[in-house]
Amino acid sequence: MIAPALILALTLSIAAVLPVTGQDTSKIIDKLEELHGELEGKKPALQNKVNAVIHQIEAGAFNGALNKLENDVKKSVRAWVEDSEGLIELIDLIIDMINEITPPPPPTPDFEITASVYRLDVVQGSFNTTTITITSIRRFSQEVALTATTTASDITLTFDPALLTPDPNDSEDSTLTVEAAANAAEGEYEINVTGTSGSLEHSVVIPLKIIEAPIPPPPKDFTITASPAALTIQQGRSNTSIISVASVNGFNKQVNLTITSAAITGVNAELRPDKVTPTANSYAISALVIDVTADATLGTYIITVTGVSGALQHGANVTLTVSKPPVPPKPDFSLNIFPASLTIEQGDTATATIIATSLRGFSGAVSLTMNPASIPGVTLNLDPTPLTVLPDDLATIALKIEIAKDTAPNEYDITITGTSGTLRHNASLSLKIILEKKLPKILSVSRTPEDAPTYNETVTVSANVVDLESGVKSVTLTYSTGSVQQDTAMTLIAGLYQATIPAFKYNEAIDYWITASDNVGNQAVSTTQSYDVADPYPPSMRTPTWQPQEPLVDEEIKINVTVTEPNDASGIEQVVLHYSNSSTSISVPMIDNHDGNWTAVIGNQTGPKVAFLIKAIDHAGNIAESQIQEINVTSPAFPLAWILAAIAILAAATGGGAYYVNRRRKKGTTSTSVPSAAVKPVPPPS
Repeated sequence: MIAPALILALTLSIAAVLPVTGQDTSKIIDKLEELHGELEGKKPALQNKVNAVIHQIEAGAFNGALNKLENDVKKSVRAWVEDSEGLIELIDLIIDMINEITPPPPPTPDFEITASVYRLDVVQGSFNTTTITITSIRRFSQEVALTATTTASDITLTFDPALLTPDPNDSEDSTLTVEAAANAAEGEYEINVTGTSGSLEHSVVIPLKIIEAPIPPPPKDFTITASPAALTIQQGRSNTSIISVASVNGFNKQVNLTITSAAITGVNAELRPDKVTPTANSYAISALVIDVTADATLGTYIITVTGVSGALQHGANVTLTVSKPPVPPKPDFSLNIFPASLTIEQGDTATATIIATSLRGFSGAVSLTMNPASIPGVTLNLDPTPLTVLPDDLATIALKIEIAKDTAPNEYDITITGTSGTLRHNASLSLKIILEKKLPKILSVSRTPEDAPTYNETVTVSANVVDLESGVKSVTLTYSTGSVQQDTAMTLIAGLYQATIPAFKYNEAIDYWITASDNVGNQAVSTTQSYDVADPYPPSMRTPTWQPQEPLVDEEIKINVTVTEPNDASGIEQVVLHYSNSSTSISVPMIDNHDGNWTAVIGNQTGPKVAFLIKAIDHAGNIAESQIQEINVTSPAFPLAWILAAIAILAAATGGGAYYVNRRRKKGTTSTSVPSAAVKPVPPPS
């Protein structure tokens, strides 16, 4: 049974790990746990780093804790956490508390280098700046040379100035300009800024994000086209060309139309109407009615229609050929269709406008028919019909075309025929049906487990993918570790596409994304998601052993323990032996003898008992702890030589001493003594 004094001493050793030297380490651990809580939900790797510092404090490794806080935790918080000022103040407070129980640094002049921003964003083809500050420490006042490197390409880094000399206990600034070429690749990078003064060198890392340059919106405009662009009209007759004013980039203002070409003898041209306003990204039409008199001069001419809207001006030409008439002129109508050609995707709809225009006072009903009247997988809707045309006016009707999803790509020529009495005219529409181009929709991407997967866990990724047009053909999961990239086909299970990412080693960063393809070759790609592989499991520890089993006072005791972790886990960071006797409590780092065998030596024990336990800490901050073990320390027995001497004296007193001595010599027996074990005191760890 362990003595109460030993249990109390060992309990104090576990709570504070090392004897308190100037400041209670529990207060430092409280602040570290506060920092751990502040980092909740920001980045698991940061909390693991804080756990490692806590274990270093518990093990009494104060210098290692200071180094990890200054050169790892503090820099990582600056790089990964926005608005990190409060966290940095807490880290500096913890550093000050540790310094109070560690030897103070020598008063050597030094400097600190900092950046004014935690991250710098630069647009392609542009630049951004940040302020680099050199701060004097302990009256440092030497020249500091600034240099910078970056992991990004096509980036120019310049300092103004590049040499700084701060006044003692003051600071001086330089402006770092980061310029990105227009072809700089988008992504996240780092800038490492280094200040050098003699043998002193300090750096600060600035995360850099290259952002795609925004594309300025194209200017609003319009275009003018004539359909048909060439007409042959007999003397004494008329015909029409449809003038289309099309909106470009959302243009929707009034366009004034005029005929700007020279007058032609015997040819009268008129625009109906002469002012049109296209709706945004659509069009408006006007009819160019050309009336050729019976005595017009035969020949070929150019009629130019010009559209003006503010400072914008565009035109279209119509080639007119005047020919002899075969019969006397009479009232008539023209028939046009706009646009004269349409390209439509599977599953989509489109509309063409049919225009009947009065020529030479024509009025009446115009009946319309189509050839072919029907097309497989195509719905042609022409309503209402007939058209009623008023004198010197025009009438329009919409031809609505619907393409079924499964209609095969093809091309068709559709003829629209307009009939009024004996008058008959045609207009042609070229229809082209193409494969649909709508991308599949990736509605959601999720993973199991949602939290950081461990090194021995596979990850199931699920995606909800739909395609209402041609249907989903395949869904692929791609995952990458930076050096390895793998594609895996996803399987449809209960309405979700699923695939598995294999287990990876601790701290591996995994990026993954989904690619979905439909049955006509369209592809959609999801955003990239990522996770870091975690290690939440403590090391595996066997029951400790020691030699000798029953040590003597001041005899060395060798403690052995086997501590291991799987190959893909975070690995053992340190193993610490904590032991206590009736007068003291000590922590000793154990030595790794490979194959997971760790040893340490206890010396200078005066008995009667020594209690100990072992703590193992891995790189993820997990702790394994042995049970408390108890060693009995015994005092050495009386030397054998003393016992034999006492027997000889007694034998002499009874007259049998000579016989006893002679008998022992005949048997070859000699007396021996047991030397005391060497005492090897173990100093307390620094």
